[in-house]
Amino acid sequence: MSKEPKTNAVTDYSSYVVRRSLEEYWRAEEKVELIIVGMTGKIPVTTLCKINNVTPSQYYEWREKFLATGKQGLMANGGKTQRESELEKKINILERCIGELTLEKELLKKISEDS
Repeated sequence: MSKEPKTNAVTDYSSYVVRRSLEEYWRAEEKVELIIVGMTGKIPVTTLCKINNVTPSQYYEWREKFLATGKQGLMANGGKTQRESELEKKINILERCIGELTLEKELLKKISEDS
């Protein structure tokens, strides 16, 4: 009977890192990916959470929302985070200002041509 030597295999968890940047918030797509990876059972949830810098309680909260309502449960505001919604509002205000300034420029240009 031959004995095979025991090897201490080190598991490479880099393929389970869902979120590579350290932004302040998680996007819905990232949450879904993390939940799906956790549900496969290929890696312990605690390890998955640790390498992705999220608490297990947060993971389980996201998972419950996902299971209850699917991806839409994680996508409040039409899939936009609060920050994205605020930035869109700012963009709309700035676009309106640009439009008003362009109109003023055209009016002043026309007045100066008529003089």
